[in-house]
Amino acid sequence: MVKRSSRSDTTFLRDAKNQYTVWKTSYKKGNKKYSDKVKKINESFKLKKAYKFNTELAPKFWAGDIDKPPKFIVVSLNPGLKKVRKKSMESDAQGWKEYKENRKSWFKKRKDFQKSSYWKQVNKLICGMDNKTPGKKIDSDYITKNVLNLNLFPYHSKKTKDYPTKFNVKDLKIVIDNLDLLFDLIEAKKPKYCFFSGKVWETLLIEYKLFSTKFKEKKYKPKRKNNFRIYFLKQNRIRYVVLNRFFVRALSGEGITDDDLINGIPKFIKKYWA
Repeated sequence: MVKRSSRSDTTFLRDAKNQYTVWKTSYKKGNKKYSDKVKKINESFKLKKAYKFNTELAPKFWAGDIDKPPKFIVVSLNPGLKKVRKKSMESDAQGWKEYKENRKSWFKKRKDFQKSSYWKQVNKLICGMDNKTPGKKIDSDYITKNVLNLNLFPYHSKKTKDYPTKFNVKDLKIVIDNLDLLFDLIEAKKPKYCFFSGKVWETLLIEYKLFSTKFKEKKYKPKRKNNFRIYFLKQNRIRYVVLNRFFVRALSGEGITDDDLINGIPKFIKKYWA
């Protein structure tokens, strides 16, 4: 079970800064300290080919303005990757201040954001939750102001692995250590809603009970296909929501439509806490 503590968000940032410093030093001096660490994680989780965590790019622990409390937090498994950009690495390597600014401005400056299938779907859900009509183009100013994205693993990969329904002890320890930091930050930021999507979160938070309080399960029935499980928990004024379908896959063949994301699911969630 993930232990709750009195640590503030500086613990999360301190850990992020320490890992960032290891990356920057490795990048500047050309040593393998950072890449060797990521390779060990790849080996532990048996990540191969497109699923392997990138060993060159700076770790990306979050996207958004981490210095301000957001209305929504969305927790991802890890950041995606189209190609390794040397300019991005050079910019990140300028220092921690520049790195934080790059993470804050990612929604506004990177074309990847507007093209991301994942963010297109997240945007629909967030807009629905906020009674806002999503446009054809994602409102990057709105997302920057209202949403903080956190990554369980801060390492890029071209594809996201379907993590197992069972974890061995070594892998679970890595996950728990990372979750501990994430939940401390979430509790410090106190968003109105915190979202997790995908089977892996159902495994970790519901089946493995890696949380101090039990979630309540409800079934949402989309207009097409199977039931969609949503789990609810309110603790310390934060409403935690676990969706047992991953945003992108849910729309690509699991029966969840745009209307479900924009209208059905947000209404279902808000009605639960009405």
